[in-house]
Parts: sequence; C-alpha cells; structure tokens
Amino acid sequence: MDAQPGSQSSPPKISDRLFIQQLGYTRSLVTFLIRRQALPEKPPDVLANLAALGSMRYSAAGRAASEEEWRKLYVISHGLASELPLEIATAFSIWRLRTFFGLFPLIFLIMGTLALEATYLKGYAVEGSGWYYFIGLAAVLSWTCALGGLGTSAFFGTSLLAQLASATGNDQAKLKEITDYTYLQTRLMIGILFAFVLGLPFGHLSLVTASASLYEDVVWNAELVTTILHILAPFLLGFSTALVLAILERLIEGIKTTLGVGQATQQHPSAPVKVAGAV
Repeated sequence: MDAQPGSQSSPPKISDRLFIQQLGYTRSLVTFLIRRQALPEKPPDVLANLAALGSMRYSAAGRAASEEEWRKLYVISHGLASELPLEIATAFSIWRLRTFFGLFPLIFLIMGTLALEATYLKGYAVEGSGWYYFIGLAAVLSWTCALGGLGTSAFFGTSLLAQLASATGNDQAKLKEITDYTYLQTRLMIGILFAFVLGLPFGHLSLVTASASLYEDVVWNAELVTTILHILAPFLLGFSTALVLAILERLIEGIKTTLGVGQATQQHPSAPVKVAGAV
C-alpha cells in the first residue's frame, strides 16, 4: 500500500536561532566549497554529520538543540574552516556578504533612477496639488538616500579592492574588517544617515541639477566643478566619514562660538607685584 503524503516524516524543528544560524553558515560554506571545487578531503563522519543536521529548520514551537547536535555542528564547521587556505576563506567571506557588494548597490541605483523619473512625472501633476508635493518629496528623499547608499557602497568596493591588492600578513586585520557583517551593516546605516541628515538640504538642488544635466549639454567652464559638487553632495557624505566628521566639527565649533560655550573667561590684568626691598 502506498504511503500517504501526511505520513512522511517532517524535518526536525529547532527553536534555537543561534544553532540554526550557525548551521546556515556551515551550509553556505559547504555550498561555496562545492561550487569552487575546493572541498577539503575530510573523514566520512564530517559529511555524515552534515547529512544528519542538514534537514533541520527553525521553528518557535520546536525543540532545543541537543548537546550531541551541537557537537556534530562544531566538528563540521571547525573541521572545514581550519583547513581552508587564506585566499579561499577571504573569497568565501566576500561571497557570503555579496548583498553588500552587489545587491545593495543595485537597489540604490534603482532608487536613484526612480527619483529621476519622478521629476518628470511631477510635471504631469497639477502644481500646488497634493500629488505634486508628494511626488516631489518622495523623489528628493529617495534621491538623497540612494546617493548616500551608493557612496557607502562605493567605499566598500574601493576599500575591498585596495585591501585585496595589498593583502599581506600585516593587512589581514583590515581585510577581516571589510568582510565583517556587523561592520558593513553599521557603516551602511551610518552612511545613509549622514547623507540624509546633512545632505537633505542639498537633496533638491542635487536632484534638479542631475535631472537637468540629462538633457542639457555639459559646459566645460569654471562652474563645472560646482555643478558636479551640487549633484554629488549626498554621495560624498555617504562615501567619506572623514568629510562628515570635519563638517560636524566645523558646525560644533560654530555653535560654540555663537553661544560662547567653551571660551576662556577674560581676566583683568593683575596689579604689579612689589619687589622686596624696593623703596
């Protein structure tokens, strides 16, 4: 008699997110090594352990991972990672974080393109209507965040290429930093935040200038650099944290000067000291 579909055993459900995340990392590592045909020669128990754990999935109503399952997972991940050459480990880190180096730049590019398209759609709306202001606001916000994100993505790419070109034993710490998920995520959020907060006053001018440059000839004169800066202001704020910190420092110093904060109190000159024995 044929088995009913409902009688088939379902994959084990585990409620431990940390276990499932580590298992997912190990799966990605094995997948990458198979694609690169760089899977090290391992004892049979490694692949057997992977086959035993590979069907596990996360579920809040699942059970906790057992000590034996943790041991098997550790044997797999540690056994594979310990034998990887440095170039393969670096390539895997880049491949695992490909969303930062490939997907996110594409998303920001689409956002910027849609913002430019919105400037033309804005012309079809009745000036002064709700749609007119809504399209204009959405276009400026999308353009500003998109340029900030593209600037941060450009920083990721240039930093990674620079580190790969000069990767030596002393540069491994920097190479690990640029391939660290937490660092990339934090740097991306900070870049977009800086571009949004500091670049928002230039967002409308940047968008209008970029939109106008699509159908107007470029004039090679002394104002060309100014025009480029008008367009790239949010991009530069997302690209360079040094530039942002310099701007913030100037703003803080200006506020301190305006409010008189931190200025030394002027003291009256003290009376001349009498010299002993003077008449």
